[in-house]
Amino acid sequence: MATPTNRSPWQVKLAGRDKKQFRLKSQAIAYLAEQGYPDPEKLPKGALRQLETAFEVQIKYIDKAGTVVKRSETHDTYQQAKEWGEQQEAVLKKIRQQQGGFEASYETITIKDALEKFHKEHYTGMASFTEIGYRVEHLTEWLGPKKLLRDLTKRDYMKLRETFKEKKFSGSHTRNYFTVLTSMYKHAANEWNYPVENPASGIALPRPNNAKQRSWVGNEQERLMASIKKRSPWLIPIVELSLAMAFRRGELVQTGKNKKSGAQSGGLQWENIDWENNILSLPKEKNDKTKKVTEYLGRRVPLTAEMRAILLPLYESSPTKSGLVFSATTNSVTTAFSNARDKAEPPIKGLTFHSMRKIATKSLSRRVNNAMELSRLSGHKNIEVLNSRYYDVQVEDLRALLAESSGTLHHRGITALTKVLGLPDTKKFIEEIRAMKTVAEAFK
Repeated sequence: MATPTNRSPWQVKLAGRDKKQFRLKSQAIAYLAEQGYPDPEKLPKGALRQLETAFEVQIKYIDKAGTVVKRSETHDTYQQAKEWGEQQEAVLKKIRQQQGGFEASYETITIKDALEKFHKEHYTGMASFTEIGYRVEHLTEWLGPKKLLRDLTKRDYMKLRETFKEKKFSGSHTRNYFTVLTSMYKHAANEWNYPVENPASGIALPRPNNAKQRSWVGNEQERLMASIKKRSPWLIPIVELSLAMAFRRGELVQTGKNKKSGAQSGGLQWENIDWENNILSLPKEKNDKTKKVTEYLGRRVPLTAEMRAILLPLYESSPTKSGLVFSATTNSVTTAFSNARDKAEPPIKGLTFHSMRKIATKSLSRRVNNAMELSRLSGHKNIEVLNSRYYDVQVEDLRALLAESSGTLHHRGITALTKVLGLPDTKKFIEEIRAMKTVAEAFK
C-alpha cells in the first residue's frame, strides 16, 4: 500500500526574525547557515520544521503484459492522501482483474482527445459528421480541454446540464449533446477497451418538445414567402421543396465546412435527379447509421410535378448541369429563414425551418394510406411516431366527420373530402367549386 509523503514546505523560525518558508530542506539549512547556525544538529528548538500542508501519494501498478500505470496526487492532509491512495489502488486492482490488464492511453487521454478520436472513428462518412464536429468542439470547451477522461464524474455532467439551462438550450438540443457523450463512452468501452462506465447517463434531461405539431395559421404561408422573396429570394425553392416532400435541410443543402479538412458534406446534387423516370435519389440520410444491413442507404422519392416545376428552371439555368443544386449551407438557410420569419408583416412566431418538414409530412399523410408508405417519402424511422402524430385525427376533423351525421349525400361527400384533404383544404375546395359556373367545369 502506498504511503503518503510529506511534500510540505520547510519553515525556519528564529528569535527576533520573521518566519521563512522554503520548498526544499536543503534551502532551509543553507539559510540557517547564513544566519550563524552551520550545524543542522545544533539548531535552537523549533528553528526548523516541516509543515503539514501537502501530502503526495504515488501509486504504481503493472499487469501481466508489462504495462505500467502510475498515478499520483497531492492533498492537504495526510488522511485525505491516504484515503485517495486506497481508493485508487482498489480501482486499479479492479481494472486489472476485470479488463485483463491496463490500457496505457486511458491514463493520459483528455476529454478533448477522446471526443475527437471518437468523432473521427465513428462519424466519418456519415451525413452528420460536420454537425457532430461542432458539438465536439462545444463539449470540449465547456468540459475543459485538458480534463482527463478518467477524472470526469457524474457531477461534471450535471454541471454541464446546468450550462445548457443557462444558455436556454431546448430539450432536444440538450439531448443531442448528451447523446454524443453517451455514445463516446460506449465506443470507448467496446472499441478501446477502456474501463469506463457512463457518468453522462442517468441524468434527468429536459423532455424535447418534438411532438408539438405545427401548421399554417391564417395567411402565415403567404406572409412568410413574401418576406423571403423580399430578403432572401434564393431561399424560395429550398422552402418549396421541403414543403413538397418533407426534406430535411441537410438533404437539400450542405451541412457546412469542416474546420480542419475544409470538406463539405450533404446537399442535393443534379446527378441525384432522374428526369426521365421522375425519381429523386438521396444517397445519404440521417437514419442511415441505424439501418439494417438489408436496408438501402439513403432514400428515393417520386419527382412530382410540383417538384419538377421548382427544379427545372434551376437546372436549365445551371451552367454545368452537375454538382450541387444549392450553394447554401444549413447555417445560412437557418439564418435567412429566421430573419424572414421575424421580419414578416406582421412577424410570425413559433415557426422554424424544421416546421416545414412537419407541415409537409402532415400534408403527405393525407395523400398516402399508412405510416409505412409515409416513411418511404419522409425518411422517418419510427413508424409509431408517424402513426400517432400524423394519422391521429384532429378534433376539427372529427367534428366534420361526426357532427350532424345524417347520412345524406351532402354529408357523405364532406366526410370523404375531409378524410382525404383535411378540413382546411376541404373548405378551400368547396369555395373553389362554388365559384365555378357549372358542374362540368369542375371536371375539366
